[in-house]
Amino acid sequence: MKNLKELVSKKSELIRLKKATLKECDHVISDAIAKTIAVKSNFQDKDTDDVLYRTIVGNTYNFMDSHDDVHMKGIFTKSIKENGSQILHLHDHIQQLDAQVGKSLGVYEQTVKWSDVGMDKKGETTALLMNSRIERKRNEAIFEDYRDKLINQHSVGMQYVKVELAINDPEEKEEFAVWNKYIGSIVNKELAEEKGFFWAVLEAKLVEISCVIKGSNKLTPTLEPKNYDIDGLAELSEKVKQEPTKENILHLCKEVKALQAGEAVSKTLPKAEKPQENSFYKNYFNVK
Repeated sequence: MKNLKELVSKKSELIRLKKATLKECDHVISDAIAKTIAVKSNFQDKDTDDVLYRTIVGNTYNFMDSHDDVHMKGIFTKSIKENGSQILHLHDHIQQLDAQVGKSLGVYEQTVKWSDVGMDKKGETTALLMNSRIERKRNEAIFEDYRDKLINQHSVGMQYVKVELAINDPEEKEEFAVWNKYIGSIVNKELAEEKGFFWAVLEAKLVEISCVIKGSNKLTPTLEPKNYDIDGLAELSEKVKQEPTKENILHLCKEVKALQAGEAVSKTLPKAEKPQENSFYKNYFNVK
């Protein structure tokens, strides 16, 4: 507890130092990188020999990283709204023009399952995502690594705006209140409990997202692009127009949902005894 009390005594100075620096990843030894990515990119796969379209995970919230930081939901919401179009896709946090590897097509926060970003846990969190147009001419080696699915770590370059210290000590009333408020939402809270403290980062200015070898937050993969079977869905839709039974319409809805999840379209309709006479189905599909 002695070290924690010293941390509390220096809290104001430590927060000032955090706000005065640009936080980047550190090259730490972490566990294995994300293994199976269930969630798919929202991009339609339009890759060419010289251009790739990828959705990258810049950050996941409610995870205690190697800086002892826990990024809370909404940390970048204000920054994205104000500066979203200016956020860069770099490599290794190098602040140079030739360090850009892609053109950002949109930065946003989205709810994902922990399993979507490689964490063997139930429940959901919020991820910071960037849609990026990655060009060979910018950096051929990194372009090929993205193409070959070899890049699965990313990290944010950010400036702290609002941060609070959480301490697991009832004697420190202010810091203990922060601890109780957020500890239950941390997916790897065992680490926080072992250390007895963490920094709750409530707001930060997002400057860039970089691909890195190892990030301070390991749950930052590249998402697999979806392959949209638009022709298959159109064919299925035509079949349903010809046979607008309740079973077929439900089948179509199921296949649309499957397509959104990146799965194949099944164009085999279920068997039904007779078409529905309900006028809703006829009007919806314009069937006479």
